[in-house]
Amino acid sequence: MEIFVNIINVTPHTINFRTEKGEEFEIAPSGVVVAAVVVEEAAGFHASGAKLVRVRFVPDEASTIAIEKLEQEYPESIIVGSMIAAQGFPGRVVAMIAAQGFERRPPAEKRMRPEKFTTFG
Repeated sequence: MEIFVNIINVTPHTINFRTEKGEEFEIAPSGVVVAAVVVEEAAGFHASGAKLVRVRFVPDEASTIAIEKLEQEYPESIIVGSMIAAQGFPGRVVAMIAAQGFERRPPAEKRMRPEKFTTFG
């Protein structure tokens, strides 16, 4: 089986991947969990009176240090985390994309693509 990239899993759970040829493999958690801090910005009010906010995800200090270390130790690897981590660390952490046919599956049944990832920023 050909794996296109070296993947570092910075989520707290195993990631199950499925190639386009149907081959499956797992990447265990690296032991480093990357998080981002939620920042809310006022965006006005809805006609109903509900308060509206914009949400941004910004790096936290511990995760920034952890990512810098991973990037130095494994410069050819891709750091894969949650959508929130990918938004908090755009271009440094990427998020997963579901394999075809697994888009609407419960997390335990989900399979992700090993050759294509989501990035922000």
